[in-house]
Parts: sequence; C-alpha cells; structure tokens
Amino acid sequence: MAIQAISTKIISTLGNKESLIPIMVKDGVDSASLTYKSFKEGGKVEGVDRAIDEFGTQAIWIGGIPFYKKLIDWTAYKLAKINPGVDPRIIANKEYAQWAKENAQGIMSNSKTQSVKDAISDCLKNGGNKAKNLYKGKIIAATALTLGTFFLLTKTKQKNTKNTVLNDINNNKKSNTFDTFITTQTPDIFADIENFKKNNDNKPSFKGIIKNVSDAIMFNPVHNMKIIDAGITTERIGCSRNKVEFAEHSIKEGLFLFFLYGFGPLIEKGINKFSSKVLNKPIDLEIDVLMDSKFADALKNGKIASDLRKMPVGKSLTDKLNFIVQNPDNIIVQAAKKSNIVSTVKDKAGNSVVDTSKYIDMKAIDSLIENLKNIDDKFKVSNEPVKKFLNKAKALKVTSVMTNIGISCLFLGYVIPKLVYKYREMKTGTTKFHVEQDLKNNNK
Repeated sequence: MAIQAISTKIISTLGNKESLIPIMVKDGVDSASLTYKSFKEGGKVEGVDRAIDEFGTQAIWIGGIPFYKKLIDWTAYKLAKINPGVDPRIIANKEYAQWAKENAQGIMSNSKTQSVKDAISDCLKNGGNKAKNLYKGKIIAATALTLGTFFLLTKTKQKNTKNTVLNDINNNKKSNTFDTFITTQTPDIFADIENFKKNNDNKPSFKGIIKNVSDAIMFNPVHNMKIIDAGITTERIGCSRNKVEFAEHSIKEGLFLFFLYGFGPLIEKGINKFSSKVLNKPIDLEIDVLMDSKFADALKNGKIASDLRKMPVGKSLTDKLNFIVQNPDNIIVQAAKKSNIVSTVKDKAGNSVVDTSKYIDMKAIDSLIENLKNIDDKFKVSNEPVKKFLNKAKALKVTSVMTNIGISCLFLGYVIPKLVYKYREMKTGTTKFHVEQDLKNNNK
C-alpha cells in the first residue's frame, strides 16, 4: 500500500498542470545534458561556463521567486498588517469576498493564531485596495529581482570565463575559480550593467521588455514561471558574446520553451482524447481521484449521476460556493479536494473544513463536472466491473503522464543539444568553444 501511495503521489505531481515539479524535471534533464555536451564537444572552459549558467540559472529559477516573495511577506505584508495567505482574487470580487468572510471557519494555514475570518477582514479594509496593490507589487518586484539576479549571474559567468582564458594565455596555471572571481572582480559587474544596452561589432543587438503581467500569470505559479523564462531567454540572447552564440541561444531557448510548456500538454491532450474516444476510458481526472476508493464506490453504485444533479448549475456564485461548503460528501466536492481545486484547513476543533481564504476556480469546477459525467457515461456502457474499468483508466493515465515527461525529456536532453552543436559545427567548422577562441584572438 505504501508503494502504491508513493507511485500515486509521483504520478499526481508529474501530471499536475499547475505544479512546478514536471517543469523542474524537464529543465534538470536539459541542464545536465547541455553541460555534459559542453564538456565533451566544447572543452573544459565551455563546460565550466555552461555549468555555472545552467545550474546557477536553475537555482535562481526555482528559488528566486519563492525567496523574494517570502522576503516581501516578512517585510511589506508584516508592516501593512495583512496576511499574505489570502488569495487576492477573492478580494477583487465583492460577492466572493463577502461569502468568504461569512463562511470562514478555520485557522489560517500560515498562522497558528489568526482565523481565516480575521485575515479576510483585514484584507477587505478600505475596499481591499491595499491588499490587491500589495500583491501586484509583490509579484512585479519578485519577478524583477529574480531576473536581476540572473543578470548578475550571467555577467559573473562571462567574467569568469574571460579571466580563465586570459590566465591560460599568460601561462598562469593558478586556478581561477568562480569563488576567486566573486571576491576579486564582482565590482566590475555593475559597470557591465550600465553598459548592457551598448552594442559592439561582435555582439548582436537584442531588445526585450515585459510591459504587462496579467492576472492569470500572477495567480498561477506555472504562468509566473513563464515570465521568468521569457526574461531569462531575453537576457541570455541579449548578453550573447558573438553572433554564433546569439544564434545558438535563439535555437536552444526557442525549442526549450516549446518543449517545456507547449509540447507536453499537446501530447497529454492527444492521449487523453484517444483514450476517451477510441478506448472509451476517459482519463482527464487527476490520478488521485481515479485511485480514490470513494470514487470507485460512487462509480459502482450510481452516486456520481445523482450527485451531479444536485449541483446548482446556472445559479449564482454564492449558491455554488455554499453548495461546496455544505455538501462535503458530494462526489464533486470530494473530487475537487482531491484535485486541489478546493483547499481545506483545520478549525479550532481540529476538523477539516473548506479554506475560504483560498480561491475556488468555478471554471475548474465546471470542467471537473464535465469529466465526472464523461467517465460515468463511459463506465455505464463499458459492461466491465468497476475495478477492471478503473485499472485500465489508471494505467492509461500513467502512460499519458510518463509519455509527456519522457518525450519532452528526449527532445530537451538529446535532440536540442545535438542541434545546437550541429549548427555550431556548420558555422565555425568545429564544435569547440568559439567564445574562448574569440577571447584568445582579441588578446594576442
């Protein structure tokens, strides 16, 4: 049972469209393969250059936004006396905000003492403008600071590579490590920042700016990460040291973003459609729902159809939200909790209750209802025992998720690096590190 729970958790995490874990897995494969390829094809200097770039970027990419967000939570939010755990989408909707406040029962998950009701009340003061503006400022600041940190990493890496090559030219065998560079050369980075927009004959011109950050990006960690990746791509291309590197970054980054964010969902959607239309096994529900014994019982005894009829479709937002709070045994509510559409929190008695400080996306609820109806309809005409039906559905779900990850990793870890170095060989006649050669030529 423990092994099953672990495997379910893994598939659930890798298949979660709003989780950063699948993206981290794909990015890790990309970084490791490119670093290996750089050592093998480009040489030691490029290998170190690439390792600093790829793994340093990963650390900033994964930790930058959460770190700066938490820093702002500890400072600006604390000074404003606002709990950062309240979703601003609730505050932005008057009807939702009123309902959330009236139905709040538990203790804030990020606080041992403050109640959900008090936290929401604090956010609603002065029309909620302070809370909304504070959140927007947090996202913009965290994103800008993360991209700024990446820029410093890029200039640091390039300085380190230049120093290493110059030391080799001067026959200085003393190791010029990254740590040595940090302690001796860092002040020069700020001069580089001032000159970032200046172009020279050997550096291509590239301009990019993010003017607007939509609510969808702000509230979704994956979409927020797309902004970071777009910024990193812009900075990498803009900081290219020669035209060949500019083209290499363009090839690598363009394909990287496609296979990281676009290709996987296309594969999953295709497999899901094939499974439903051809194999009559809908697998759009989360693996946690398909594995749930209560869901299996509901499918078997016809409870899904009856529970779906109880949902107040077409009614007001308040009616729908009330239904979710008041019907914890309804299969829609149970599946929504399993799918992380509805969050829970403990009340003072230790009971699990709906966390009204967390946003409930009614579009996601509507999609869940459609998926529940679809699987119920397919089961009824399958003439299969519920266990056999669900086992097939679960196997197909696992196949869908792993195929998504596997094919994406194949392209990210093998095809893209191969294309980059093939292009380099075509343009320069060799796979060796052209930046190193440029530095040597310029310092003869």
